[in-house]
Amino acid sequence: MFFLDSLQIVKGPLFFNIAMAIVSFLMCHEFYKAMQEKGFNPIFLLGYICVLFLIPIGVVKTNTLMMICVSIIPLIIVIGMSISVFSKLKYNITDVAITLFGAMYTVLMVAFLSATRAMPMGVFLIFYIFCGAWFSDIFAFLIGCKFGKHKFSKISPKKSIEGCIAGLLGSVVFIVGFSQILNNINIKDFKNTSDTMAEVIQISKDDQIVDAKDNSTIGSSDATITIPSTDAEMQQVLKKNFYNNYLLLIILGIVVSIVSQIGDFAASSIKRYVNIKDFSHLMPGHGGMLDRFDSVLFVAPVIYYVFYIIIRI
Repeated sequence: MFFLDSLQIVKGPLFFNIAMAIVSFLMCHEFYKAMQEKGFNPIFLLGYICVLFLIPIGVVKTNTLMMICVSIIPLIIVIGMSISVFSKLKYNITDVAITLFGAMYTVLMVAFLSATRAMPMGVFLIFYIFCGAWFSDIFAFLIGCKFGKHKFSKISPKKSIEGCIAGLLGSVVFIVGFSQILNNINIKDFKNTSDTMAEVIQISKDDQIVDAKDNSTIGSSDATITIPSTDAEMQQVLKKNFYNNYLLLIILGIVVSIVSQIGDFAASSIKRYVNIKDFSHLMPGHGGMLDRFDSVLFVAPVIYYVFYIIIRI
């Protein structure tokens, strides 16, 4: 019954997920190629297969989709070690570990992008991830180039303390400004952006679930929390709990920038370890796909969980 239920396909985030799967595939390939520069031998095909887990997120009706994504971990461990055994140690434990990390880094992190897009108003919320990270990068670059005098880390010698502080400002400016724009738009003017199979789910104080469709209840409690399932409902929740909470917006902007910069430094540390300048030359002058998405990968889980919590307050 689970698989029959899961095959109720909806069109909402499908095309976005396909795009993210392509991006994830390219990043996964770039990461594994970088590891080869250091003499490791990751299992490319196993990582590529994991990318396919991104496509169903928010597209099939199931409450266990994130659990399916987490199954990537045992999948790689079991299959990877099996390949190691039957390939007569062509792949060793280090190769399997690198394969696992690469999939978690370039696939599981991207899953939070798709999960955010699948939320009500997801087509708007996704900008908090991309632009929150990129505004931090842009402000850090511009101010760092102009006023940067104090080096921040040996991992990335061109980055300065002044630039890092400017990055905080960039994210705060975007998140506060974008929130005010969303606060003043009439969401009814837009087609419902989250054609997902989400329904209004009620959760009791005792964490017992009430199915709003058939009113079947597990446990007993009258108090329930209504989770928004349409853009209009989501907009009302955000107007109440998010858009005008300036302290929250400022803190979120600072956190997004910090996490974004950690993602940037993390990617730089990998490149320094394998002694390469860029992950690839896919975009001349800008490096590879992983060079462009390194900060976004770290911001995605933060934004997802912020809105996940907000709609349950």
